[in-house]
Order: sequence, then C-alpha cells, then structure tokens
Amino acid sequence: MSSLLMLLWVLTGGAVAIWVMIHIWLPDPPPNFTGRFIGILLAGLVGGVVGGLLVHGLDAGSNPMPGIFGAITAGLILSGGAALLSGASGKVAR
Repeated sequence: MSSLLMLLWVLTGGAVAIWVMIHIWLPDPPPNFTGRFIGILLAGLVGGVVGGLLVHGLDAGSNPMPGIFGAITAGLILSGGAALLSGASGKVAR
C-alpha cells in the first residue's frame, strides 16, 4: 500500500470533517469549540483511513476512486456522529 494513497484518504476524511464543522458552526460557533474541533477532525481523519482501507481491501484494483468514496463516506459518518455527540450548538443543527 502506498503512503501517498494513505495520505489521500487522511486528507479526504479531514476535509469532510472540516466541512461538517463549517456547516454546523458557521452561523454561530460555540464559545468553547477547540476540543470539539479536534475531536471531530480526528474522527474524520480516522474515518477517512478506515473507509479507504475497507473499500481498498474489497476492491484492490488500480482505480483509486472507490477508496476515495469510502474515505468520504466513512469520514462523513464518523465526523457527523462526533459532531452530534459533542453537542453541536449552531443555528443549522437546531
């Protein structure tokens, strides 16, 4: 497995996690969001790697798109779940 492919999955999961945070907190960020930010970002990074590894393990072809889609999906699920469990308080989340 290439380290560049793993880096791609990590960056994809992190980008999805940041999108979740912007979508929830852009109108009204919570007063103490540093811990939540780090938790959701880590959940997205881990989700990206796990999703990429699962899909790459099922379809070990040369096409990277299934792994990227798996990284996006797992990153979105884990970071969205972490945002909901951390008590995301924003106008969009209510």
